[in-house]
Amino acid sequence: MIKKQFVKSRNTTKVTFELSKDIQAETVQLIADFNDWNPVSFEQLKSGKWKLVQELEPSQQYQFRYVIEQNGTKEYLNDPEADNIVPNDQGTENAVLQA
Repeated sequence: MIKKQFVKSRNTTKVTFELSKDIQAETVQLIADFNDWNPVSFEQLKSGKWKLVQELEPSQQYQFRYVIEQNGTKEYLNDPEADNIVPNDQGTENAVLQA
């Protein structure tokens, strides 16, 4: 799930990324062009869901992917609720978020 909320007082878009508790992982991270593709870790909630909140500049497009790590293996996923999917220079695809 991707939830966007414009925060007028700070002129920013608060974006909540949430993944299902069904994701079997030791860690879940977000990599994106807005953080120079440096991994940012999700928090695993008591419910088992994975959640991360980021504040982004509004009216911009951002590319991102999720990194799911389990037993030393990394899997790169795109969010099905992304605003778009575009090819990347790695021969795969990135999800696109319109803040």
